[in-house]
Amino acid sequence: MIQTFIQITYVIQVHRKMHLYIGHTMPDSINKFPLWSLIACLLLSTSAESYSQGGITKKKYFYDKAQKEIEYSIFVPSIYNGKTKVPLIVALHGLGSNPHQIIRYSGLVKEAEKRGYIVVAPYGYNERGWYGSRGKGKEGFLFGEQNDPDNLGELSEGDVFNVLKIVREDYQIDSNRIYLMGHSMGGGGTLYLGSKYPDLWAAIAPMAPAVFFDSSILMKMRSLPVYIVAGENDLLVPVGSVRRWVAQMKKLDMDYHYNEIKQGDHNLSFTNNPAMISEIYNFFDEKQKKSSGLGQKKELRFFTNRKGVKIRASVESVTSENVTIKREDGKRFTLPISMLSDADGEFLKQWKESKREPLN
Repeated sequence: MIQTFIQITYVIQVHRKMHLYIGHTMPDSINKFPLWSLIACLLLSTSAESYSQGGITKKKYFYDKAQKEIEYSIFVPSIYNGKTKVPLIVALHGLGSNPHQIIRYSGLVKEAEKRGYIVVAPYGYNERGWYGSRGKGKEGFLFGEQNDPDNLGELSEGDVFNVLKIVREDYQIDSNRIYLMGHSMGGGGTLYLGSKYPDLWAAIAPMAPAVFFDSSILMKMRSLPVYIVAGENDLLVPVGSVRRWVAQMKKLDMDYHYNEIKQGDHNLSFTNNPAMISEIYNFFDEKQKKSSGLGQKKELRFFTNRKGVKIRASVESVTSENVTIKREDGKRFTLPISMLSDADGEFLKQWKESKREPLN
């Protein structure tokens, strides 16, 4: 009941103040939409999500950087035997919600049991951390509060990967089948973490993604499969804004699927929509990363030094000062990054960021 009150408080804040989601101005209709309708929808969805479901476990761990215990929820299918590697879904909750609610979205656990997935829902430090998608701090609209730590965003992102690390240590997880999904604030977090660590995920599914950044981040995740969902009548994350993201995905020739829920809203169309959840699982079932074995061919590109000499090679490793590249003939070179062009330096910076182990 306390959590319901917290959510209603956030709905009131959103209703009175909301003017920017997905980088665009909210429609005037939100100011005309009755507040009691939003609260009623919230109460209905909370009731629908509150049933107990076998196999869901509430856990917690001590977060060193935050110096406090943080909760998360996990579901392990009955088929799990501790020997066979299984796929994993990381689910990110929305603003004012928590991991114990999103893991109970209708169909999420049922499909996991049927298909043999583990599902874990981290807190993201608290109900308003934004998973790092709005920076390391806490300043901004519907972001941190007075008593929140100044590095709320950093702690929120770190919590996701702390929980991921725990799950990968405790269970046999198929590293080629780790998926990320989220709703609203969690949808924005899904896009952000998808773009920041594109090589970690096999596919992602942002649902009604609430974001405060533009679609240029898609360039970093062009090869990452995306299942994106929007509600046709969503008053908090306007469908037109999501369509613009989809248009950019199409322009980049990405592997994506767009599901626009006819007459869909921001809440019940996602919390109580097992058919949509099943479709996301269908999409995930078809996507897995290619094995990173020794025989895998790495991408070749041209590197240019300060004298204009070009060499076609693939990246082997990058440190703060040096890069090791492998030429087409198999010969390896370790060079100071300062010897290469500014464009190469920027490429290597992004390459290193995408490859590093995202644990905090």
